[in-house]
Amino acid sequence: MSTDAAVAGGGTPGPAGGDAPRLACPVLHERGFTVPDARHAPPNAPRLRPVTLGGGLRAWAAEDAATARAVLADARLTNDVREVGTVQGFPARHYPDDFFARTPQLLAASGERHRRMRSLVTPFFTAAAAARSAARIGETTAALLRALPANERIDIVADLALPVADAAAGEVLALPPHQRRAAVRAVVDAGTTGPGTPGQTAAQRAFTRSVLHVVGAARGAARATPASALLRAHTDGLLTNEELAGMAGMLLVGTLDSLTTVVPAAVLTVLGRPRLRDALRRGEDTTVPLTEEILRLNPAFQYGSWRFTREDCRIAGTDLPRGSVVVAALLRANLDAAAWPRPLRADPRRPNPAGHLTFGHGPHYCLGAGLGRRVVHDVLTGLFARFPAMSSVLRADELDWHGECLRRLRRLPVHTGAAARTAHARGR
Repeated sequence: MSTDAAVAGGGTPGPAGGDAPRLACPVLHERGFTVPDARHAPPNAPRLRPVTLGGGLRAWAAEDAATARAVLADARLTNDVREVGTVQGFPARHYPDDFFARTPQLLAASGERHRRMRSLVTPFFTAAAAARSAARIGETTAALLRALPANERIDIVADLALPVADAAAGEVLALPPHQRRAAVRAVVDAGTTGPGTPGQTAAQRAFTRSVLHVVGAARGAARATPASALLRAHTDGLLTNEELAGMAGMLLVGTLDSLTTVVPAAVLTVLGRPRLRDALRRGEDTTVPLTEEILRLNPAFQYGSWRFTREDCRIAGTDLPRGSVVVAALLRANLDAAAWPRPLRADPRRPNPAGHLTFGHGPHYCLGAGLGRRVVHDVLTGLFARFPAMSSVLRADELDWHGECLRRLRRLPVHTGAAARTAHARGR
């Protein structure tokens, strides 16, 4: 495949090179994260930039790859807000209503507490365990793809991404079929309903119900799961009630959020790019590094978990007081031309294709990265092998994105044959 293979979708479907490559999600959604037309920070831009996150929290964002990696691994920073007390940037309130900051789980813990909780679930996410889980989810995915109609319109979100997330909920969390879709919907709503919005209370209640369902399923699980391991640790006094609930919620979000967010964006990235889709369709030996490039361009989370300075310190030339909030702007860092020349191109020949920051870096590197990689790869190769002429029904300006720290497509209608452009011309 040429290094000029176009990447992120979002343009009107057309011949390769027929339109300028663009990001699937053209604008980052947090205030202060708007991406200019250049789509990546200029070489002389500050390495830490003041931004405003959801809920009004003022923070510092690391926008180049090297600084983002450093921030994610810097021992002077902690993920545990209890270690710093007062948080800078919120003079009139304590902290925004955010699951990842106030609930005791991996992304809100550091040091020994983080190592203790992580060790309980790590055995379920080894390379061998991920391969087994991915194979079982892959069987469900293959059946889903076989059942989708040819030469008709489908919705990638409703007809593929959500059912694949259902399968993951069953595989990783052992949720029974009648609880899976409610759990997926609860996670989607929790991730797209911002603090203080009218739907926040209902979204929180639905999410809490799904967390209780995860714990309940663990009690009756016929096989060991990450949730059953947490429940056993709780029984043995190794986890508090709050930590059990927080970790169960983290498993829900980690398992389902990435699939419901990344799968539609990844499909959009490939649509209208013949060389990219042909490589996936034919199952070439470049499909694994191509999937890594697609993941680089479509991180589920636009920035990493909130980290706080334990002390007054200087980071990337900026003096920060104790309690400052620092985040890694994952998409901006993944578009750093110094790390990935021609960053908007999906080039399977890049050195270290898995070295992007989509799954984070350092001690909080995503536990489920191996499983997520395999599932996304299987979905993309299976989908374009099944529907090699699939094309988008909507133009870029008709796509409906929603969410805050995640950016989701509400729907992605496609035609599974070659008639999408004709259908579009007739007014759909």
